[in-house]
Amino acid sequence: MSHEIRSILYAADVSDDCERVLAYAIDMANRLGARLQVLTVIPDQREKSLIEVDSHVPQELLDQYHDARAVRVKQHIEAQVAAFYAVRADRAPQRPIAEVTVHEGDDVAELILEEARTGSADLILMASHGGGILIGLLFGSVVHEVMRKSPVPLLLVPIHGQPEPGAQP
Repeated sequence: MSHEIRSILYAADVSDDCERVLAYAIDMANRLGARLQVLTVIPDQREKSLIEVDSHVPQELLDQYHDARAVRVKQHIEAQVAAFYAVRADRAPQRPIAEVTVHEGDDVAELILEEARTGSADLILMASHGGGILIGLLFGSVVHEVMRKSPVPLLLVPIHGQPEPGAQP
């Protein structure tokens, strides 16, 4: 088993605080000279949409809406990456982000693990919202599921109270 980190999978969500975690992931990949893949999983709401509006909206328009939603999420993450480099123009990436991927699905942990396997990730990086172990055990948690099943190391970055990437302690 190699301990060299050549490929990092950042499993991102789109909450406001996660911009800082994305910046941390980019900074870490740059420092390690690793490839960074950003994955976001959004809930698949096609079935819910069909139940709520199926008699009012044609299926083709619902499909267009859901496809456009995935594109908007991807553009949002790409804009965050561009903003990271705009602020830090002196830090050209050693290796650019290989890919920003958005998947729709209900089993978020399994989609993250599958992406880690297919993308040959050496490390999975995720934000920790700090719900705690008890909350995770009672209600389930994507982080706990990935931690339990991941074949590679998992790095959790706390969202609350996190310092700016590159800041000195």
